[in-house]
Amino acid sequence: MNTDVLIIGGGPAGLSAALELASRNLHVTIVDESRELGGQLRQQTQVLESLPPPYESMRGYELADKLVGEVDSLSIHQLLEHRVIGFYEDGRVGVSDDRNVGPISPKKIIFASGAYEKAVAFLKWTLPGIMTIGAAQTLINRDLVLPGNETVIVGISNFSLDVVEQLQSVGVHVKAMLELTGQTQPYSLEKLEDIKSTGVAIYQQAEMIEAKGTGRVEELVINHEGQQKSLQVEFVCIDGGRSPITDLFYQVNCSFGYQEALGGWLPQYDSRFKTSNDNVFLAGNASGISHPSVLLLTGKIAAIGAAEELQMIEKQEAEVLRNVLWKEIEIIESREFPYVWTARKEHVEHFLKPKIKDQFIS
Repeated sequence: MNTDVLIIGGGPAGLSAALELASRNLHVTIVDESRELGGQLRQQTQVLESLPPPYESMRGYELADKLVGEVDSLSIHQLLEHRVIGFYEDGRVGVSDDRNVGPISPKKIIFASGAYEKAVAFLKWTLPGIMTIGAAQTLINRDLVLPGNETVIVGISNFSLDVVEQLQSVGVHVKAMLELTGQTQPYSLEKLEDIKSTGVAIYQQAEMIEAKGTGRVEELVINHEGQQKSLQVEFVCIDGGRSPITDLFYQVNCSFGYQEALGGWLPQYDSRFKTSNDNVFLAGNASGISHPSVLLLTGKIAAIGAAEELQMIEKQEAEVLRNVLWKEIEIIESREFPYVWTARKEHVEHFLKPKIKDQFIS
């Protein structure tokens, strides 16, 4: 099967890229492991603010429905419940539905492979009932399953604060949130105060000692301000942050750089979100963990870069569009997560060739 652009990942960044490419009369194929497009947006009931035009503020699942509806209205080939299993030496991509394997021959590839949740390891942290914050969100919003009646959140971020509100909305008593010593995740102080006002205890600079329980977690023991505290729980949610999923990038020989604020190790890329592999672009959390709006914008920028190389858009027009989109990223990240914007600039500047350096950075 031949295609102009293969997009790996059907989350917000992949869908944004697909819409941009299809609008320029390119043949687009999306590969995603799930049964439906939309990615993690499907589990998000919180309102997403500051979305780029033409989208208005809406809940995550509403944005997923809107994006998927737009994709369905166009001639975009969808391979759902398929995954990429490898790359042929001649540039073809091996895709499987776990029964059959077939090659796809793309001219360009956009990786929108998303991110994975990082665990927080402590004594007996593998007891049943201890889960990631994203797993808890999936249980209540997608599977409609209540993990328990009382919980403690280990780790504070904007994401975990959103999930606390979702847990409370279905009747879960969130007893406490723990900000661990050395934690570097960003979060809104205003949002934290709102959560605190609902009766959730906030333990800052806390240290995990151990989990206890017979057959499942029943108690969490922590150290806070030199004192040991015991918290009775029915389940525990861990928020250790997220990191880009990078497995496939190694297979296509992309170079890497490290940016803690962007999630750790991630592929190097230029202002077009093009990697060191001449045919590979990236978008979304693969380019660094950020605001949902930024994921959409990176998808558009990567798509514009691919379309430009496929001669479906003039260089001058592409540069104008990129500058506008990068300015939107700067406004969002410098306001919400200034150190993320600083890290992103450093990451791009390190990789940019001198002739295109500073085109988008004010």
